[in-house]
Amino acid sequence: MRQTYCRNIFKTAALASVISGLTLSALNAQIRYELVVPEVSNDPIKHVSSYSNKINDNGETLLNRIQTFAIWKDGAITQIASGQTDYPAKFTSIRANSVNAYQEVVGSKTYLVSDELGDRFDTFPFYWDAENGIVDLHDVGQRSADGSGSTRLISINEEGLAIGSTLAFQDSRSLGQSAFTWSFEAERMDIAPLDGIEGFSFTSPKGINDDGTVVGIYRKFDTSADTYHERGFIFDSVNGSRDLSQIDADFFVTDHYTAREINAAGSFIGERDRTAYLYDVENGVGFNIASPLGSSHVSKAYAVNDHDVVAGITENRSPTGNQGYTPILWTRSTGTIDILPQIEKSLERVLPEGIAPESCIITPKSINNGGTISASLETASTFSREIVLKPTLDFRWHSQQPKTENGVMGVLYTHYKGEDSGAIPAVALGYEIGFECSSDMQNWCAISDKSPAARSSESEASIELFVPFSECIFVRPVLRNL
Repeated sequence: MRQTYCRNIFKTAALASVISGLTLSALNAQIRYELVVPEVSNDPIKHVSSYSNKINDNGETLLNRIQTFAIWKDGAITQIASGQTDYPAKFTSIRANSVNAYQEVVGSKTYLVSDELGDRFDTFPFYWDAENGIVDLHDVGQRSADGSGSTRLISINEEGLAIGSTLAFQDSRSLGQSAFTWSFEAERMDIAPLDGIEGFSFTSPKGINDDGTVVGIYRKFDTSADTYHERGFIFDSVNGSRDLSQIDADFFVTDHYTAREINAAGSFIGERDRTAYLYDVENGVGFNIASPLGSSHVSKAYAVNDHDVVAGITENRSPTGNQGYTPILWTRSTGTIDILPQIEKSLERVLPEGIAPESCIITPKSINNGGTISASLETASTFSREIVLKPTLDFRWHSQQPKTENGVMGVLYTHYKGEDSGAIPAVALGYEIGFECSSDMQNWCAISDKSPAARSSESEASIELFVPFSECIFVRPVLRNL
């Protein structure tokens, strides 16, 4: 029925095109972010961690409870998994850290070990997929002489290659933290540290792209293990580990610089001292991502997608003096945009009474290629949530007028841009506006831009759409990928 309906519309459209000779062109649109608080069984997720709540390109994000995790998309749970497996210790918690487009999940589990030596915690990584369930990886990583350890898988790419970190020991002596890559095929492969002192080193991997290039942070020591500067590194199988200054000595000249994420093109993000950046490896150029609130405010970059769209945070201060961190978005065409004003009203409805939106800490965890951001919401109280910031089309028809053009009867739809201030150009996130039509508001068909049956135009003040066929009673705007 739907296929027949669509064919009839475009048959009429083709007839109208012969008469009118009108064309449909690509149009710009505006986007605003909306706040979504995911729930499991009507219970908002309250667990917040430094790694979790990643989102993939299917729009699926991870939600952690204490002993279970779920995969959530558009208000529905697609998978839910218990961390409990047969292991000779008391299971205490699970943390799912990353999910790729194939619903492969990696993270860590923590057990309480109790014996004659006393009580201690053992944390080791796991892998999960819908077919195999939880696979414990308790042999990956290191443990101290008493059996305690802390090994985690942090992120997994589309090829099934993950990055992780493990606390290193010599008997019971801590040797810091080391980084590695892992897959079932290649198993664990260590990433050599770039600096160390008296056998102690500290390397923290943060991101991996589909080529297997890893970025992260290491400690450049001064005179002792307690005195150091944080530096960013990049690792690949050909070049090994390199300090970012080996990529661009002029750009990475500050005392402190980090690397937190890398995209498919090899562009990576982080901070240089108090300011976020994006570095375009292909063109050898770096971009500062300054706070939109002024140069006195710190900015940090946490996530980047394949369109070089960066999500991060900037330091914020409420009227009461409380310090928070507000989410920001950056693209090359828009510069830095403060997202908080777009979600402030919905955030006020979520927060407990007495907590100001500007005093919250909203930290993006990842951004997919559709521009959807997974994030954590934290406050000075015990209130915390895993949240999703979703781009939505900021568009409505302000007038719909019957009109005849070149002898063809139709409807002229008009959108006035006066209400678009503060929104984000859709093209900056890789979108343009498209239109669909329907006779019953249930079956919708695209108004094809290959068909000259409709005319659209754009000016500084408005967007107009003329639809010259009567079967299309209802018209709606939609976002479509460029």
